[in-house]
Amino acid sequence: MVGKQNWWQLSSVVIGGLLCLPVIMIGQTLSQIYGFSTAIISILAGNAILLFLGIFTAKMSCERRKTTMENAVDYFGQTGVVFFSLSMIFVCLGWFAIQLNVMSIAVVDLLSIQSSKPAWTLVFDVGLGLAIIMTAVRGIKALNLLANLSLPLLVGTLGYGLFSVERSTIVSVEPSLSWGGVSVIIAMAITMIIDLPTYFRHAVSQRDGLISIVLIFAVALPIMEIAGVYLASGVSEGTILDVLKMNHGHIWNIWIAVFLVLAGWTTNNLNLYSASVSLGVVAKSSSMEARTWMIGCFGTLLACFDVLSHLVSVLNTIGVLISSMGAVIITRYILEQLSGIPVTARDQSKHLIAWAMGLLFGFCGMNGLSLTNISGLDAMIGAALGTLSTLYKEVPFYEKINVR
Repeated sequence: MVGKQNWWQLSSVVIGGLLCLPVIMIGQTLSQIYGFSTAIISILAGNAILLFLGIFTAKMSCERRKTTMENAVDYFGQTGVVFFSLSMIFVCLGWFAIQLNVMSIAVVDLLSIQSSKPAWTLVFDVGLGLAIIMTAVRGIKALNLLANLSLPLLVGTLGYGLFSVERSTIVSVEPSLSWGGVSVIIAMAITMIIDLPTYFRHAVSQRDGLISIVLIFAVALPIMEIAGVYLASGVSEGTILDVLKMNHGHIWNIWIAVFLVLAGWTTNNLNLYSASVSLGVVAKSSSMEARTWMIGCFGTLLACFDVLSHLVSVLNTIGVLISSMGAVIITRYILEQLSGIPVTARDQSKHLIAWAMGLLFGFCGMNGLSLTNISGLDAMIGAALGTLSTLYKEVPFYEKINVR
């Protein structure tokens, strides 16, 4: 039985998992596409939506005390949860591969390996992947230990990089809201929102869970994304890695490589833990350790493919996939609280249709037929409407609004 986690322990695990180069790169990408002011406004708007969703998810986590997969079984049934599980595994594997590749590139860059660079990157992918797996098999206690050790170092490194970067003058642009930017911000962290029950079921109290949610989505995540915007304003070209290393000498360059490895390690422990819990729904007879090795080895293999160069497109696809699933669960949870009507086997089948409805809305949004200009939010709306229709047909309207 895993011990209870207070707000700081919950926050350190999740924030440690979020503090990675791809999150900072999103700020850089938005700044380059939309400009400084618009990027920041989009980040704040996107995280406000994530905070709203996170509050409901944290409340559900502390009341039900079930993993994400156990909640999915309740709402989608044994057959539907297989699709849910495979979707979560796909998302975690994608992030694992992206982060592992970033770590390997950082080490290869530090060692200034030019000849046979792809081969050396592959070597470090395999070596670092195996090392991460060996940490992840120790479970959530290992996640807490690694996060508590690395988080202050990671924050300090990023803080110094922001303080010392040579910035060019920011061109003043009329601030506006970019729906495309908001969509990317939601897609970046929606998987974490949906998978919160896996971690927040261990919360000491609902109060600890809510404090942690505010710290994550109102403070930590916006700061990290805005840091990417700030760093991107410092140079006309190049990556954030180039900016962090600029004009600081060899010792600093060594530490930047260590920073990326630590950030990636913490993040990928989180990815492996989530994916292994999800795989337990499909491979019920396997142990957590065996599932961790299985997921980790496959993710290490996947790191050989260039997913990072298509980061925005991948994120939007993930956002639609996960948002539609999560909207079904959150909507039905709220309806249960309002009406007291339990989920039946018949409802579980209808929830799959609601999920499909959300996917339809979301992918239409990605292709120009949008309700909100945010594909992930379109997916949530479609799935929520589908879920509402399943309950509406079960009982008369006045019985549904019987708030307890």
